[in-house]
Amino acid sequence: MTGLTDVGGRRAGTAAVPDGAAPPTRTIRRRGSLPGGRAVVGAFLVTVAAVGLFAAFATANAGPRTRYVVAARDVAVGSQLAREDLVVVALDLPPAQRSGAFTDVEVLVGATVLGPLRQHDLVQSSGVVAVDPARGEQVSFPIPAERALSGRILPGERIDVLVTYGSGTDAYTMAVVRDAEVLDVEDEPGGIADGGTRVLTIGVPPTGDSLRVVHAVTAGEVTVVRTTGLDRGAGLPEEYRPPGVAPAAPAGGGGG
Repeated sequence: MTGLTDVGGRRAGTAAVPDGAAPPTRTIRRRGSLPGGRAVVGAFLVTVAAVGLFAAFATANAGPRTRYVVAARDVAVGSQLAREDLVVVALDLPPAQRSGAFTDVEVLVGATVLGPLRQHDLVQSSGVVAVDPARGEQVSFPIPAERALSGRILPGERIDVLVTYGSGTDAYTMAVVRDAEVLDVEDEPGGIADGGTRVLTIGVPPTGDSLRVVHAVTAGEVTVVRTTGLDRGAGLPEEYRPPGVAPAAPAGGGGG
């Protein structure tokens, strides 16, 4: 069969084939298909998992990042902490220890050590107390909430501590300490009376007022009066006796 020829005598659309030779065969190849949707999603999930594992490994091997205060050397009970007694180190702490730990050395400078502190020991809030000489002596006492402003007292407030001795028509009230600073307020577990019992810690001048407070709490009925923000001047009465009640020393040696 004679095919169509172009001007040059060649078969149109085909290469020239020598006489007697078999014409070349053509091979039809199938084009490769693109990955399916599932394959793409699977590859993406594998990549995400690999990135996550790498991040977790990097985090696990980065070490603790939070630095806590520990003792740089042994410190005796009753000592006041100095900067050279303390150092910060990176630690991983469980929540119970983390809540009572310190991250700043400066807040501990001058604090008094309450328990043995050995080199490398973690400094915990339960083992130290900040004592400010300007606040004087510190004394704590329990008091029912109804005689402590319904328990609505906050650290930093100022109060008068009053005590009532005796009962009935023979009762009288004395001022134990004036304008004392409230340093701490806590709820006493299992407190009695409606509203419970509060434990107040106050600062008093180092002139014997702590003795007066302790005696009042033991021998009388204590009430506190808020004086925060008041400027009452001098000349406040030190005691109150109902008319007809003659002055007498308080039972048990007196409160003043």
